[in-house]
Amino acid sequence: MSLEQKKKNRFLFLNYLYTESNGNTNLIFIMWEVGKELNLDRSETGQVVDFLIGENLVKSQTLGGGISLTHWGVKEVEEAIENPTKPTEHFLPFNIINIGTMNNSSLQQGTTNSNTSFVYNEQTSVDLNEIINSLNQIKDSLQLSNDLQNELISELQTIEIQRKSAKPKNIIINESLKTIRTILESVGGNALTPLIIDQISKII
Repeated sequence: MSLEQKKKNRFLFLNYLYTESNGNTNLIFIMWEVGKELNLDRSETGQVVDFLIGENLVKSQTLGGGISLTHWGVKEVEEAIENPTKPTEHFLPFNIINIGTMNNSSLQQGTTNSNTSFVYNEQTSVDLNEIINSLNQIKDSLQLSNDLQNELISELQTIEIQRKSAKPKNIIINESLKTIRTILESVGGNALTPLIIDQISKII
């Protein structure tokens, strides 16, 4: 796993705790359940939590994996939300770190007073299906580095997992689509690429 992905996972995890608790440091989460929500395996979840505990952003509450936010964790997330173009003490600016997966939160990147526009419904499900089918047709022909190819595949898998979920998380799909669009904008070589970028832009 790349360093950039590790940083994404750490912030996504912290932001999940903040969003789901509304910044309440008394609310206890089971770390393994949070990791599952973010599509992290147990090893990745353990590494993320070890880092966040080590930086005093979360604290351990129970032997079974119970954790909660700290005051400093709340401050870190709120600083990132208020100033998305500036680094926090532990994270790079989030207009630099493309967040590929995201929890059910209202975090925006590089915007002011904006809202996530993507809502999973019957129409967007049809649109997503078209985008995914098109991407599957061209993904092997794109001139991508191994890292970008793996990232593209990972984001497609993330969207598929959310589509199959009983409660798809709009923000996760939205951020995966943003990352896919960024990847496509960085390469050429296929006539379908601009069309897919346009399709994505219309629903996020």
